[in-house]
Amino acid sequence: MDPMDNELKKELARGPFSQNGFNDSLRKRIEERIDNHVAVRRPRRWSVWSAGVSAVLASALVFLFVTDSRPLPLVQQEAVEKPETLQQPSAADPTPHGPDWEATVRSALLIGLRSDGPAAEDPQAPSTYRTVLIAPDRNRLQKTAEGEGILMPYKLDFWKIGNERTANGSQETHMLTAHLASAKPKTGSPANRGNPAQTVVRSEKLMFAGNRYIAVAQTAAANSGQAESPLKQEYVWVKELEQIASVRRQTPALQLEPHVTLQSVFASAAVPVLKELKPAPPPAGSGHAEPAADLSGKSWTISRKQGKWTAQIASYDEPSTDAAGGPSYRLREVPLALPQAVVSHDELAVPWRDIVRMQPGAVDAFSSPNRDMVAVVTEQNIIIYPYADQWIPIPLMTLPLQPKESVVMIQWATGSYVELWKRQVKAYLQPQ
Repeated sequence: MDPMDNELKKELARGPFSQNGFNDSLRKRIEERIDNHVAVRRPRRWSVWSAGVSAVLASALVFLFVTDSRPLPLVQQEAVEKPETLQQPSAADPTPHGPDWEATVRSALLIGLRSDGPAAEDPQAPSTYRTVLIAPDRNRLQKTAEGEGILMPYKLDFWKIGNERTANGSQETHMLTAHLASAKPKTGSPANRGNPAQTVVRSEKLMFAGNRYIAVAQTAAANSGQAESPLKQEYVWVKELEQIASVRRQTPALQLEPHVTLQSVFASAAVPVLKELKPAPPPAGSGHAEPAADLSGKSWTISRKQGKWTAQIASYDEPSTDAAGGPSYRLREVPLALPQAVVSHDELAVPWRDIVRMQPGAVDAFSSPNRDMVAVVTEQNIIIYPYADQWIPIPLMTLPLQPKESVVMIQWATGSYVELWKRQVKAYLQPQ
């Protein structure tokens, strides 16, 4: 060891310096020692300087550790213990969860359903009806309300359509009536089956309910109360809702009741169609068809066909297959699209051929105006699927259908009307 180094160590080991620091002798010897090292080992100037810097940094770390010994936050501790948790998944990694398709649905669907009893058990049993509201609730699509009858939005209100039974001696009638949902009906009672010995001389069945119009199928006895086996007459009509709202008197001829003609809905576009089809008009009171063709389209109906509401004209030129029946009618397609006054939205987002390919048991289908859901109808269920620029074949929910149950009304709510409908429909269908 260099004698000067040894002497310096002895001097430093004597304890705290007097005079508040180095004395002149010690400082002089240190400076001389530094000059000697610089002269001998000049190529290592950077190493000496870096060592000093390192010593300073080490001292700073020790100071920080001693003065701030607080634990790291929990998240940072986990990151230190398990650094792999901070790694971002690569593009090739699979997504752990698929899109939440239910959260994308913003439409509400109001469905009207008609159930026809088995004719073999009771041919005179009236049809029954129910209305179901399907809407998003807490980002989940679900059935939010259900109740008897058809709840139809009309103008700024909801109207309730149902069957009303009246009895008169050995005869009874089952007729459709309508009233404001917020008000109780003035007359009538539900069309439950009465005395089996009574004869139903008139019955009505709802075929369609839209924004303003309804389609009705009627069966009536030609000579009610005047013969033991009166002839049965069958008709189809399109009526405005208010035409069945008031209590109606039974007229000898049903064709004299107020109804809406095909020409009044389609205007001049119906004229060439009626001239080409030449439908035979409904029979007069005598039970025989009038000779001239019906060029105004008195008797027609609206029905579902491959995801569309279609107009069909009735032609009363078919012989009845029933021994007790009068002249019957046949329905023929009207090659005209129904206007928005009849159906506000009737556009199917998915081609019918694609629906049948995906669901061979499909009998009907419809999609929302928001193009966020598609409903496929089978004999047993109504299955709701999401739609986002294309049909997503992932069922969101399934509504079971009763036997012989069919769709007679499809209404949509969007925007702020969704929450409004949820409150109103539940209050009208499930009153407390």
